[in-house]
Amino acid sequence: MIEERRKHIRAKRRIPLKIADKNFDIITDTADISTSGAYCRVTRLLPLMSKIEVVLLVPVKGNENQTKKIKCKGVVVRTEPIILKNTDKAHYNVAIFFTAVPKKDQKLMEAYVNHADVREEGIEVEEEADI
Repeated sequence: MIEERRKHIRAKRRIPLKIADKNFDIITDTADISTSGAYCRVTRLLPLMSKIEVVLLVPVKGNENQTKKIKCKGVVVRTEPIILKNTDKAHYNVAIFFTAVPKKDQKLMEAYVNHADVREEGIEVEEEADI
């Protein structure tokens, strides 16, 4: 039996995400998110342990039409090439571990990920491991 190591709730939610370093900017959406990281699809290979800047547009609890921009630092901890039919571009699923999130934004992310609507909408909720 596999022992569960996740410590933070991870919710399958799509929110806008920008990944950047000094050489590129990538705009995408999260596939899932937690207070400690995000999982998304990109069209550029991001090497493991790449240090990146991350900008998330997190919906404000109680008002899904309003968003808060959260800027944080992260590191790429997993990159998986994927094959998609009908495209000539490479695609990768990428896991990002947040290394620095401002305290006030951490609380907003917790409220978003732990929000009751996440469970009510039938969205999978999993516990996430510290990386």
